[in-house]
Amino acid sequence: MKYSLPVCLWALALVAFLQPSCKRPEAPLYQSIEHFRLENPGWTESVVSADVKYYNPNNYKLRFRKAELSLFVNGHFVGKSVLDSLIEIPKRDSFYIPVSMKVNMKDVFSNALEMLLSHEANIKLDGFARLGKAGIYINVPIHYEGKQRIDVSLK
Repeated sequence: MKYSLPVCLWALALVAFLQPSCKRPEAPLYQSIEHFRLENPGWTESVVSADVKYYNPNNYKLRFRKAELSLFVNGHFVGKSVLDSLIEIPKRDSFYIPVSMKVNMKDVFSNALEMLLSHEANIKLDGFARLGKAGIYINVPIHYEGKQRIDVSLK
């Protein structure tokens, strides 16, 4: 079957246009934890909330569908957060993911004095986020470890 030159050019243009969109999205880049809050403080269990700031390095918008993150503070497991909501992520811009988890206060008290005096802690996040576009979602791993300034406010 013989194709005319314009049809071949259109086909090539379509392939060139669609090829980058099929590329696996890059993982969001961790930037910081902000608005760290201790809600419903209790002696045995409390709720810790924060907004985790990320940057979308992709040249297209994404949709955040779900995330599971384990949080470690100064090497101690503090809790696990599961977020199941739809968040629109702008292209090449920062965005926030609200994280909330129940924590065992025994694990927090062992590090509390150090955090209160230094306002800093070694934070480690491990887990995944479910990201996608056009109805196609993939799990993107999230791994971060580093020093983080902690400004605690009681609610």
